[in-house]
Amino acid sequence: MCAIILGGFVDLPLLGGLNSLRLVKAVRAMLNFLYLAQYTSYTNETLHQLQDSLAEFHNNKPIFVDLGIREHFNIPKLHSLSHYESSIRLFGTTDNYNTEQSERLHIDLAKDAYRATNHKDEYSQMTIWLERREKIEQHCEFINWRQQGTQSNPPCRTPIGPPHAPTQQVQMARNPSVKAQSVNAIIGTYGAVDFADALGDFIAGVLNDLVPGWATRYRGENIFLPFS
Repeated sequence: MCAIILGGFVDLPLLGGLNSLRLVKAVRAMLNFLYLAQYTSYTNETLHQLQDSLAEFHNNKPIFVDLGIREHFNIPKLHSLSHYESSIRLFGTTDNYNTEQSERLHIDLAKDAYRATNHKDEYSQMTIWLERREKIEQHCEFINWRQQGTQSNPPCRTPIGPPHAPTQQVQMARNPSVKAQSVNAIIGTYGAVDFADALGDFIAGVLNDLVPGWATRYRGENIFLPFS
């Protein structure tokens, strides 16, 4: 379909004498987005191209409303395209994912909910059924938390929203859990392979505070640590 669909819109006479240029641009932009979203590796330039293709589609999509094909574009799948660029930066390329997760949720949130209704005015019954199941699940989590007798905060659900990188902060312990570790243990056990070099650079910087940084690093390489 992607291979032939664009050719069907070129120079196509539209109702009301509308120009088909916006229609061609919208379809072409969406096709570009689909092909760019399938890349197995990305650069900042290709990610910008991905966003530019989506922006061009949004700029030209009103042609479908003008033609009476659609009344609005409040479509969840269409909205999800706006999160592709940030998701790729955070979690990697899209070839690592598939639609099995959403298909599995369709069973829990749609099929099972529909079977629980009397198949008449099912939408309101399905939403009530799902809401009650969520309340029961949250109540069970609260009971388990109380039975554990911990002093931590009660469990809460993570709010649903666009993906974002977690905020990370470096915290130093006031009192170390293990004292008097050897340099070899720090390097081997804790994986601080650059500890000796960094310590040498620090000592060289303290002893030669007026020396530029590159010279300090050079002197740090030649500092002998007379302790273990």
